[in-house]
Amino acid sequence: MSSVPWWRRFYATAVFYPTLAWNYLLGRVLKTRRWWDFVDTNVIVGARPFPRDVSNLNEAGVRAVVNTCEEYAGPIVEYDQFGIDQLHIPTTDFTHPRLEDVRIAVDFIQSYVSENKTVYVHCKAGRARSATVVMCWLIQYRGMTAEQAQQALLKARPHVNPHLYRRPVVTQFVQSLGDDASDHSPAASTAVTGEPHR
Repeated sequence: MSSVPWWRRFYATAVFYPTLAWNYLLGRVLKTRRWWDFVDTNVIVGARPFPRDVSNLNEAGVRAVVNTCEEYAGPIVEYDQFGIDQLHIPTTDFTHPRLEDVRIAVDFIQSYVSENKTVYVHCKAGRARSATVVMCWLIQYRGMTAEQAQQALLKARPHVNPHLYRRPVVTQFVQSLGDDASDHSPAASTAVTGEPHR
């Protein structure tokens, strides 16, 4: 069951179509924003893909998608047609993904990137939910600090939320990486087994 307050979910539902229309106007009609951007060689951050976008994603090399939208299941039929795998981590708009979902998504992304396959990570506008996930991937797998990852995202996609690095889930993610490292340190291993970790 979601821990998001009911009023946030109500607000996100109420403004979904108006904000989607606004994103569409900026990205597809006025073309003042790109629908998606490469943040890394094999990682793209973008807006909600429509069914007609899937062939273009396929041509861009996309073999997997991380969908952070609670409000949108994604063009699943079209993904199946092109052999694109989707990980869906439903997240209420205007909130951030849960830590456990971020960790699952980061590992999912890396499983494809390690095989030189491209992953498309999206929310509704490609500004916050999706960028939070990619920020955490940059931190874990590109060795960036949260601030460096924020700057990398802004350089690739200028309309990304500029305050993502301050989100509690990002802080928690960074702390969890430190905890994982200490759990596998020689000192930790010695305390448990009496022998150095090899």
